[in-house]
Amino acid sequence: MLSRAVRVAIVVAMLGLVVTLALAFRRDPHDIRTGTIGKPAPAFVADRLDGGGTLSLSDYTGKVVVVNFFASWCLPCTQENPALVRVYERYRGSDVVMLGVVYQESRDSALSYVKRMGINWSAVADDDGRVALSYGVFGPPETFFIGPDGVIAGRHIGPIDETTLITGIEALRREATR
Repeated sequence: MLSRAVRVAIVVAMLGLVVTLALAFRRDPHDIRTGTIGKPAPAFVADRLDGGGTLSLSDYTGKVVVVNFFASWCLPCTQENPALVRVYERYRGSDVVMLGVVYQESRDSALSYVKRMGINWSAVADDDGRVALSYGVFGPPETFFIGPDGVIAGRHIGPIDETTLITGIEALRREATR
């Protein structure tokens, strides 16, 4: 039989775990503030999925940039895709650029997914995971809002909806015209 002190220690440890979990679940995981917000977006150069050479984030300085990390094996990525397509069509040809970054995925699978899902914005391969690591990505989908000044203004973890995308984009566009 366990001594009384051991039983009390177990109960106290379990109580501490329950309190910690309860406090953690009160937060909306989509609103996690991270060290990347308010800092310059990590620069990257990556190969385009379509084989059209490389893409550099610095090519889009002065524009609002939405960077979405995705993968074909990610069900929430598939769920959010219609919203991304509609927002891309809305802002196509404007001062807003959407970029897709493939997360832990083979190029063939990613290219097939891009074609199947109607993704017409630029998508790049992150073969060694350095881009995702530099942005602190936990797993797809994650979306970053980068202002014309190159600073990360927002981050959304999990599937994003059309309203959230438009709200984030319009806030950055308004800020740019001040």
